[in-house]
Amino acid sequence: MSTLKSLNHTVISVTYWVGSIGEIFDSGPEVGVSTSNGKAYFLITSLLKRLGFPFIDVLPRPQPQMRNDCFSNSAPYVERNIKVIITTRREHVQFYGPAVICIEDIGDDSGIARAKILSFLYPAKPYDWFIIGIDPGKRTGVAAFMNHREVESSVVQSFDETISRVCALIDNSPDIQKVVKIGSGNKYLAEKIALILDSRYHDEIRIQLVNESGTSSLSRKRGKSSMTGTRDQRAAKLIAFRDGQDFIQAQA
Repeated sequence: MSTLKSLNHTVISVTYWVGSIGEIFDSGPEVGVSTSNGKAYFLITSLLKRLGFPFIDVLPRPQPQMRNDCFSNSAPYVERNIKVIITTRREHVQFYGPAVICIEDIGDDSGIARAKILSFLYPAKPYDWFIIGIDPGKRTGVAAFMNHREVESSVVQSFDETISRVCALIDNSPDIQKVVKIGSGNKYLAEKIALILDSRYHDEIRIQLVNESGTSSLSRKRGKSSMTGTRDQRAAKLIAFRDGQDFIQAQA
């Protein structure tokens, strides 16, 4: 059991099991795709395949008719297990009911696109959290999760790229609690990252320094069975789910 404290000191408990980091299996497609534009359809479906979201094609149905200021009991507008529909700006007015995302508003960034879609699929609750794990080094692993659902796992090649990537993830995350956990194996580099993030976001995020001892060996042992990606990516995932010391406390 891992316990996180929010900025207002509300206690949040996050339960996870060994081998389950980032692995939540939802039943059936929850994303619908609807567009008559062939190019847009290719862009949408290619993105969803790249992000690993199952989807089905959805055809618009006539909107419910108004009778005496109330909607008639017509058939459901779309399949009941569809939580979000991705379409184009031109066609979004055809839909009534579920959340609708326009492909033009998603962009090409895989991590940010995944965060946007997840925020529609699973609307934020007061106890939800967005967490980023960082394994600093010459090659830095970055892993982001929305609750226990993986948003991104990547490797960046420079310090500036690390800051840019982490800030992009924070800036495009939903309005929920945000925690950044930084492996402290290289204390100078970890504190340098923490200082920049703290100066930019102040109390908007919580920053922790995490003892990363063993993350390399654990990620190697578990890589084939539970976590994909490079050693840096797997280490960042493990760091994200370890308890750490608050950066402000560490500086005291």
